[in-house]
Amino acid sequence: MKKIISVLLSLMVVTLFMSACTHNKVYGTVVVSPEKYKQISADKKLIEKTISGLEKFNSENPETEKSVMRSLDALIKKGQRKMSDSDRVKFEALLGDHKNGVKGIVKKAYTHQRGFDDDLSGRIRSNMLKSIKLVTHGITKNENDRKKIYKQVLEDTKADKNLYKIGGNE
Repeated sequence: MKKIISVLLSLMVVTLFMSACTHNKVYGTVVVSPEKYKQISADKKLIEKTISGLEKFNSENPETEKSVMRSLDALIKKGQRKMSDSDRVKFEALLGDHKNGVKGIVKKAYTHQRGFDDDLSGRIRSNMLKSIKLVTHGITKNENDRKKIYKQVLEDTKADKNLYKIGGNE
């Protein structure tokens, strides 16, 4: 009898340990899988790096332009994981090379050696916030959960506040 109890107890401990290893995470009051949680963490780092690069952008320094382009490329490539095709198109349009995309705005500012005026800073800020909202589409289909995750990402990255600093480095 003691052997059976010790075996059962051992099995329970192993089962509890295994379930703890694969336990879902909570982000912004939304329960997400460990895989989605890692995706959110990676996306937050990319967003922070991109915003930091935009804050440091100087139209007379080619290194700052290259840094922003690299971070935007990484955000475009990795941020659109598990998005629908229509969301991918919107995401790439917001951050991409065309004249209204963030990369296009940065390229034009660097080419003409002018900084970000209030209009350009506002467009960059708007595009970045919209793209952050689209990143949540690859995490969950539920609109309420997306809003909670978006709000938490903004809070964690301080994106809303830091995007206002863009253009002050010229």
